[in-house]
Amino acid sequence: MYRVLILILTTNLFFMLHTTGNIAKYINVKYSFLSYSMIYILFFLTIVEGIKLYFSGEKKEKQHDCDCNHNQDHEHGKNKLSTGKKIKKYLAYTVVLIPAISGVVLPVATLDSQLVDAKGFSFPTLEDGNDQYGTHQVLNPDMSKFMNQADFHDLVNKESKSYVKKNITLTDQDFLVGLEVMYNYSGDFAGKTLTMQGFSYNGPGLQANQLFLLRFGIIHCVADSGAFGLMIQFPNNIHIPNDQWYQVTGTMDTVYYPQMKTKIPVLKVTSYKIISKPKDPYVYRNSL
Repeated sequence: MYRVLILILTTNLFFMLHTTGNIAKYINVKYSFLSYSMIYILFFLTIVEGIKLYFSGEKKEKQHDCDCNHNQDHEHGKNKLSTGKKIKKYLAYTVVLIPAISGVVLPVATLDSQLVDAKGFSFPTLEDGNDQYGTHQVLNPDMSKFMNQADFHDLVNKESKSYVKKNITLTDQDFLVGLEVMYNYSGDFAGKTLTMQGFSYNGPGLQANQLFLLRFGIIHCVADSGAFGLMIQFPNNIHIPNDQWYQVTGTMDTVYYPQMKTKIPVLKVTSYKIISKPKDPYVYRNSL
């Protein structure tokens, strides 16, 4: 019975994630067909387990009729043993049921600047090259972590050819691709005009006229997600709270950022406006 219930709830979980669109908050949407196929697989397994449950019920009734004459002491010992097994089985099933239920009942939270603070706004690899735990990414969506260096350089070089024009607009579709090109060829973009959207984040070590404009991006799944974007610099000092969504246009340049011990691209703002939070605030790596 527990197996059937688990399969029903898990099937419902995948179904609800797809019908509500929340699956995009866990994986790159280009891989959604994999989780979508799970709905059919789990539904089939639910039917199989339901049939097995039905026939096992009939079998138990027959065994009960045959076992009526068994010794009482033997039955007592058998019941004690089976009770212990049942408790372990029910505990194991309950652990599996928790995510299947909570995934539907609990709301899906949208990542924001609080998570940036919680993860730490830094490049751990610049401070300790042997830090195997510093895998989260900030600002630059670095694909070199997922492929060998030769293939990585070929990929970025190929993608850079789409950004040779004077005026560049980063859309949801190419946000991560464009950023990675700019971080790898930052000098080539000096003087170019760029328009982008994102939420504001007042990171550490910034001047009074600087802040970061970020989007949470997913490369493969939420495990390799990060806060990606650019430092933006206004002509005058300005105070903008975290998590305010803006569209900005400006001129590209580079600046040394002490917190990260390296030069990074900076967008010197010429115009900006407040915008509404997008329906899907996340961006995805669509070119792999």
